[in-house]
Amino acid sequence: MSHELRTPLNAVLGFSDIMRQRIFGPLPDRYGEYADNIHQAGGHLLDLINDLLDVAKIEAERYTLTLERFDARETVSAAMALVRVNADDKGVSLSSVLPGDPVEVSADRRALKQITLNLLSNAVKFTPPGGTITVTVEAIGPYLEVVVADTGVGIAPEDVRRLGRPFEQAGEIEQRRQGTGLGLALVRAFAELHGGRMSIDSTLGEGTAVTVRLPVALVARAPAPEGGAEIIPMPMKNGV
Repeated sequence: MSHELRTPLNAVLGFSDIMRQRIFGPLPDRYGEYADNIHQAGGHLLDLINDLLDVAKIEAERYTLTLERFDARETVSAAMALVRVNADDKGVSLSSVLPGDPVEVSADRRALKQITLNLLSNAVKFTPPGGTITVTVEAIGPYLEVVVADTGVGIAPEDVRRLGRPFEQAGEIEQRRQGTGLGLALVRAFAELHGGRMSIDSTLGEGTAVTVRLPVALVARAPAPEGGAEIIPMPMKNGV
């Protein structure tokens, strides 16, 4: 699947992007619109293929985390930038609550970005126009906590228990047609690979908050006192 599907698909995306940018000259408006549609559909299909490959690797226990040190705020912000256009087009407000100081973590950067991106994509998909989505990032001791909360359609209690497994979906038929059921499964799998967990809190008709907690935060050490460490004399016992 990786070679036979992704290689020709990258050609479709590349050539359609050339047409979209009018590199070799102008296009009639209708053809320009077709090129946009081809590129958008190709990008969607590539995302689906990548999700399937990730699920296959995880289930075969062949997915290896690439740990590095980075600021989690930057990775979360990058994921938000990717979905902001879709949120704006739909009329959904997207905001974040990020600490003022860096949130240093030791984690797989791609996995954290995919976690955030999948949660945001679901939130945009199931939040009606005029709704809001808020992303919160916080370091609590050794834990990094990422929360994506929306004012969308919500999830029924019986459906919450099923979500997080591959191809499981919630909601009505029209809602299920909008996805594959892989997004939350990957979020849960990436969280567990880091030794963390995913939890869902939702009220039908009011909204959903998905929390991912990972034990990856690098706890900052207290700075040494000015002038060096303080020497505290020990009390003498029995003349010793």
